[in-house]
Amino acid sequence: MSTDLMLKGLFAGAFSLVFAWVVFSRYDKEVGSDAIKEGGQKYQPLIHGALLPAFLFVLILLGLKVYGTVRTMKMALTMCFDIFLHISLFYVVLIMALPFLRKYISARACAMLWLLPNYLYITQQSYMEIPRPLITLHVSSGLIKVIAVVWLIGFVFVFGWNIVRHFVFRRTVLRHAVPVTEPDVLTLFQKELEEVAMHKPKLGLVRTDDVSTPLTVGLYRRSTKIILPNQSFSSDELRLIFRHELIHICRADSWAKFFMMFCTAMCWFNPLMWLAMKKSAEDMELSCDETVLLDADDGERSQYAKLILNAAGSDTGFSTCLSASASSMRYRLKAIVKPKKRSTGALIVGLTFFLLCMTCGHVSLAYGEDMGATTVFRGHELSVFEADHITVTGGEYRSGIDNVDTEALTEYMANLRTQEMTGNYSYSDEDKELSVWYNSPYGIVLTELHTDYIKVMYLSDEDDGWHVYHLPEPTDWEYIDSVVPPLPEAKVELSDGTKYGGNHLNAAVTKLVRNDGGQSVVLRDKEFDPYEGAGIYGSELYLRYSDATVTFSMPLVSKVEVLIESWDRSTGYTVTLDAADGITFEIPDYPAHYTITASFEGSNGVYETTFAFSVGDADSL
Repeated sequence: MSTDLMLKGLFAGAFSLVFAWVVFSRYDKEVGSDAIKEGGQKYQPLIHGALLPAFLFVLILLGLKVYGTVRTMKMALTMCFDIFLHISLFYVVLIMALPFLRKYISARACAMLWLLPNYLYITQQSYMEIPRPLITLHVSSGLIKVIAVVWLIGFVFVFGWNIVRHFVFRRTVLRHAVPVTEPDVLTLFQKELEEVAMHKPKLGLVRTDDVSTPLTVGLYRRSTKIILPNQSFSSDELRLIFRHELIHICRADSWAKFFMMFCTAMCWFNPLMWLAMKKSAEDMELSCDETVLLDADDGERSQYAKLILNAAGSDTGFSTCLSASASSMRYRLKAIVKPKKRSTGALIVGLTFFLLCMTCGHVSLAYGEDMGATTVFRGHELSVFEADHITVTGGEYRSGIDNVDTEALTEYMANLRTQEMTGNYSYSDEDKELSVWYNSPYGIVLTELHTDYIKVMYLSDEDDGWHVYHLPEPTDWEYIDSVVPPLPEAKVELSDGTKYGGNHLNAAVTKLVRNDGGQSVVLRDKEFDPYEGAGIYGSELYLRYSDATVTFSMPLVSKVEVLIESWDRSTGYTVTLDAADGITFEIPDYPAHYTITASFEGSNGVYETTFAFSVGDADSL
């Protein structure tokens, strides 16, 4: 497993543990007034439904101000493709698993599962990067525009239709509504407000002939109305009605419905998303029923079931209703009258969020097509780009080295076919890459060429971030090696004599001379510093390492000499070895410096190379 996946797993695991603890710790604490936290309300939102929509909205606003329209639209496409494609697939799986889940875990845990994707925006952060996509979907420039237009029309229609539908419904049910004035009803309502510790609720309690069931309408507290049908209810019935609606309000279930509608609008092309929106509303009602009846006796359960059965109605828009879904009525009544012992579902919630995070982002979209002359060099004359530093496998070429055909390299990159791509990837698992530092009148340009993508950064840009482009045709490394030959490298594996212990590091190149046709060119000549920060050139003696195995990237054409010196370099000895592609030698049990000298057959000559590394203890390093 790569370091990036391990880091992502650690963060995903931490979030998952938090979610699992929230479900577990709240399961019994919502019984009775002892659960009220000082300064807080009794019932808390499972997950607030506005998180992901608000994050996208703020991201787009800030992006338009900082990066401009084009860059912001690309960022939005990347995030929306990654997250909402994943949400669309997740809800399909959740719908299939729902009958099993409802049977064995709490209704509150089931309701929370629908809201977990609200936190998927964290997968777009740098600490959630993965090395590369598993699947890359290719779409032509013309087709992506058609898809984008069709999707946008569908989104605007579905989202707008639901918003208008909500306001029309709100206006309809409140058109003839009048405030409740009966003292006994208001007293009972105030008592329930105190029970849930809802501070400064600013809720409206009204009555109307336009509804047949008690319901709550509104997203914001100050505009939220609890609406009673114009009929008489007993004190016990009113207490259950108020508790039901206040639980919905405390948990921000109207926002949860907004989130599900938003996801449905974003994924309107998936017919099962519409079913998911309906199923999530059912689970919110089941969750509310479960909480209302915590610690209730059989008589109270029977009374609550009768109340729901006699109060059929509609919860159009972002409203919550005592009894809305006729299709789920039988299951709901059964759960009320004959409740089964179910687990908290904490483990399921935590594990689901972990898998949701770890599987997000593995599909990338490569769209459009251009040439490197445009995407890398922005249409400028190639002659004005001067390669200053070129880093290849094994080392770095510096400006003025005459065995690198920089013009051919620049021309090759200019002729690359490139595609825009979505995703949040580090590409840290690449074994082969080439990076070039260009000086130009347009500022410093950094490029990194890999097998199937290229990264470009203009340091002169205000948003000096990496632009990543997919390569439909893989990099021709054979040609690249012919114009920019790879350099020798040595990888060291320290062993403690067991199959589990050991350490890996890269030896530093301190001297490098290329011999070709009787001419010698010094490519590197420097003193070795075991404390330098570029790369890992030293290893601590945490264990008693017994030997070192050194593997070379090029064929040897000479014997290998290993100079082993004490840490103060006062004593030392040399070991001479024959090897085909690597060597193994015994290392002493004291801090020491190691210098390896050998010659290698490269693609354009023989390289005389000196490598160095150190193995010290905590005091010496």
